[in-house]
Amino acid sequence: MKIFIKTIMGVIVALFFAITIYFYIQDGKTRAAEIIPTKPDFEHTNNQQFLDNVLQCVDYVYWKNKDFEKVNVELLLAQAALESGWGDSRFAKVGKNLFGIRTYDLQDPHMLPSNTPKKWGVRVYEHECYSVEHYIKILNNGTSFEDYRKLREEGIDDPFKLVETLGAYASDKNYFPKIKSIIKTIRNEYNIK
Repeated sequence: MKIFIKTIMGVIVALFFAITIYFYIQDGKTRAAEIIPTKPDFEHTNNQQFLDNVLQCVDYVYWKNKDFEKVNVELLLAQAALESGWGDSRFAKVGKNLFGIRTYDLQDPHMLPSNTPKKWGVRVYEHECYSVEHYIKILNNGTSFEDYRKLREEGIDDPFKLVETLGAYASDKNYFPKIKSIIKTIRNEYNIK
């Protein structure tokens, strides 16, 4: 009888541990699924929603490309806001291009600006997150942005200093003051967790 009771107790303990481990694993899978970033739908009716969408893209891009060096997110947001008219420009809505990224290979998917010669176009992307990814690649690898990377390597993460290294990005002589103004607006008026 003692052997029978010990056997039953052993089975109960084993079942308890098996069930506990099963639910622990299932809970872990659920939590892991919850933290996988996804691409947003990019619908927005205000600037906060636009910024939230861009931030969701940033999370998605860094999750997808774990070897990417991070760029200053305030600068990224300010450039996306300026270049895309807070997501409402023709290039942002139709071309899903948040940064005015150009292509000189007119075989690439592109849109033509209405006020310039047809020697280049504004790149067209399948999703806005792909323009965020391309922007990050440009800052991390573009030969015109070595000064940006040098400051970052020196530990400088101040967007007001970093923007001064983006001369190749700007064709407008007031580009830097505009970006700095947008950074201040974002800091003062929006939540960018």
